[in-house]
Amino acid sequence: MTFFELYKLSGMAYPYRRYMTLLAAVPPASAAMVLYPLHLISARRTHFENNFPYTLGVLLPLLTAGVPLGRAVARLAEVEDDKYIARELSLVVRDMVVMGSSPIDALVHSAERVPSQNYRETVSVLARSSRITERLDAVLMARLDWMLRQKQMRAASLVRSIAVLFEIYVIAAQLLPILLFIIALSLSPLGTLRIGGISLDPLTVMVLAGLIYSPLIGLVFYIIFDSSIKNI
Repeated sequence: MTFFELYKLSGMAYPYRRYMTLLAAVPPASAAMVLYPLHLISARRTHFENNFPYTLGVLLPLLTAGVPLGRAVARLAEVEDDKYIARELSLVVRDMVVMGSSPIDALVHSAERVPSQNYRETVSVLARSSRITERLDAVLMARLDWMLRQKQMRAASLVRSIAVLFEIYVIAAQLLPILLFIIALSLSPLGTLRIGGISLDPLTVMVLAGLIYSPLIGLVFYIIFDSSIKNI
């Protein structure tokens, strides 16, 4: 009795189509295992880069009022709106309560697992400043002021870029189809122009521009605008 017959009699053998289905499912599953962590990293980075200055804006009054850093972070974890930042602050509180770490050490450990340059730099500034001064509120004030100025500069640059992109969008998505229709209508007395087996009469140009070209260009510019706004 051959090995295949033993394997078949054992009940573990599957039909050929099931093998093909399993093999076809391997590449998507492997891609998902790689892409999903990358998506989470990108989402965490975006949330921290965009919303962490506002988190500091809530932390700063607590430190100015004399609340200890550990208690301020614990309170901040309770009221934080951003779920990614709130979860990370909860992990910081867990390190302080369960592991017995100091607030600075817990924040340093947190910075090692957060893919945000602003967050890491802020924690690094706090760690260095805690060795030479107890006025962490003044340090955070300067850091927050710098971060807000950077956001203002990026926002101003984004406004200028969007203005230029909107002009390009109007020309590419609105004026160009109209211009092509006018040209096709003007040349229609000379006969129908054929390109790649397609008759470019005025009606065909209108249909292609209205149903294919304009929606496609609109989608491309929507993705560009959306990605630009998320990077503020």
